[in-house]
Parts: sequence; C-alpha cells; structure tokens
Amino acid sequence: MKLNHIGLEVADSYKMELFYRKYFGFKTLYRYASINQKGLHTVILADRNLTLELLERPQNNTGIPAAKNTFHISLHTNDVIKEYTRLKNLGLDSIKAPRVTGDGFLESEASDPEGNIIEISKRVGPFPSYKIKAVIFDLDGTVIDSENNYFEGDRILMKSYGINLTREMKYKYIGMSSLDMMKDLQKIYNIKDSPETMLARKENNYLELARKNTKVYPEMIKFIEMLKKADFSLAIASSSSKENVNEIIKIIALNNYFSVILSAESVENNKPAPDVFLEAARQLKIEPVNCAVVEDSQFGVEAAKRAFMTCIAVPCSVPGQLSERFLTADLIFKKGIKGFRAGKAFKWIRSKV
Repeated sequence: MKLNHIGLEVADSYKMELFYRKYFGFKTLYRYASINQKGLHTVILADRNLTLELLERPQNNTGIPAAKNTFHISLHTNDVIKEYTRLKNLGLDSIKAPRVTGDGFLESEASDPEGNIIEISKRVGPFPSYKIKAVIFDLDGTVIDSENNYFEGDRILMKSYGINLTREMKYKYIGMSSLDMMKDLQKIYNIKDSPETMLARKENNYLELARKNTKVYPEMIKFIEMLKKADFSLAIASSSSKENVNEIIKIIALNNYFSVILSAESVENNKPAPDVFLEAARQLKIEPVNCAVVEDSQFGVEAAKRAFMTCIAVPCSVPGQLSERFLTADLIFKKGIKGFRAGKAFKWIRSKV
C-alpha cells in the first residue's frame, strides 16, 4: 500500500484551504458536500507529492468540530476487498466493511490502538461535481458601476463632520456593508451621531446621486440575459440596504430578471459571512452547491466559498495586488469588469451543467 492522503478535521475549511494554498502552493482538486450528512463539507487539496483532505463537520456552539478525531491517514490499495479480508483474518476487530463514499472512493475504515483513523481506499468514481442551476449576483461593482456614487455619498457625509474622506480611505470598505463602514468611521473619528443616523444620511446622498447617474455594465447585462434565456434561476444578493437595492433595480429595469432580490437587511450577518447567499439559495429552492456567485469584492468571494458555492470573481479596481481571498475563486477575470467577457463566463457556466 501507499499513502493516498492525509486528512485533517478542521473548524474552518475556508480559512484552512486558503492557508495551504497561499503558503504551501496546494491546488484545490474538488469540494464535496455530503448528501447523507447535512453540513459535512470536504475540500481536497493537492501538490505534486501529497493530497490533503480538509473535513469540516457541523459545529457545536463552541465553534469546535463535532468529531473527536482530528487526524487520519488514507492508504491506497488496488484491491480494497482483498485488503479488508486480509486485515479481518489477522484479527483487526476495528476494520469496517468496505463502502463506496459520496466522493467516489471504495473505502474500508479501521482505527489503531489509540483511536487514530486509517482508511484503506481506492478511487472508483470521478471527482464529485455539481450542476449549476442558479446564478447569484452581487449588485454594486458587479452589475452596476456605483463606486463613484457611493464615494461621493460618503465624501459629502464625512465632509459634514469636518473629515476629508479620500478614495484611498474608502478602499478598505469595498464589499463591506454600509452600516459596518459607518460603525468603523464613527469609532475612528469619535462622531457623535449614531452609525444608524450616519447611514441614513449617507443613503440619502447616494440615492440622490444614483437617480441621476447609475450605469450598468453592458457585458454583465449581456451575461444576465444569456443566463435568463437559458432558464437559469437568478438572484441578487447585495451588501447594500433594502431601499437602495430596490430603487436601483427599478432604475436599471432588471426586476423581471431576478426571482430573488436580497439586501444586507435580509440576513443577520453580512459578507464575508455566507448568510445572504445561503438565504438566496433557500428562497430559490436550490441547494448551495448548485449555485454560482458573481462577485467583485474579496469579502463577497469569501462569502460565496463559505457557502460552498462556485464563484466567478470580477475584481473591483483596488490599487495594488489582489487580495488573497481571490485565490479561492473558481473563475477569475483578473482585469476586472474591463476584462470580463459574457461569452466566456456563460460557456464556463454551461460546462458545469
């Protein structure tokens, strides 16, 4: 036998995947969401010499995985049945009868005297893949060019407090909810108004500007039209307020394209938490693994991958090197919306059907 892979039970598969990809050069072979055990997620990583399995089980309220074991090794054999029989005849009482796993292994499992798991396995099926049935879009920076309107809304607001907000100062908030941004600014500059009051003033500024000057990205609208014509379910999942999202959708006349339209107020936790994408999938009545997300921000990409969804990244124009979070996107247009091509994105989505 030879080593098949090493398995680690982890509390945060997204964070662990990013760690091994960033620092050790692993590539993601596939992600698997268990059908029989809800909330059980697997990420398989590989480099030239080693395959690594990250196994995330449903967590308890302490944030620690429910499983007792934190490590296992998987040994490859060409004949699992023969090896199972040999070990059984040798008296290895812990050996379990072979079974076919959801991600395509014929596998027998045993444990050593201290309880460490040993898998005896052989791949008998292809890597798991999931058909894309729905596409969920971020709104600002992805479908519409709203960056300047939002910046002006924020600049006018902060000027009223005697603070000169620059574009460089705004960059770190791209993809973050407006309320979280207001909370941070209030704390930094010791502003007497509440974050909620600041947000209401900023939203008024933004909507006044948006009604006069909201531009859609033609190539992204083309992509949306191609998906709609091909009968994909479509949704909007934005970090903006409900009022803003509803108003903008009317302005750009896209109401009829989306079955579900969600804002930051639709869920408890905003991006990079996966809540808004998971809620979109729930309302679309489609499993998260069958959904693709289109995002421009690092926080949106993280949220999509935490939801265990496929992600197309169209990075926003932030100076400097792309955030490490974009490493986990499944398809990335590194030049952002300027390099985005509807035909390429549509062909890629169709390849997942």
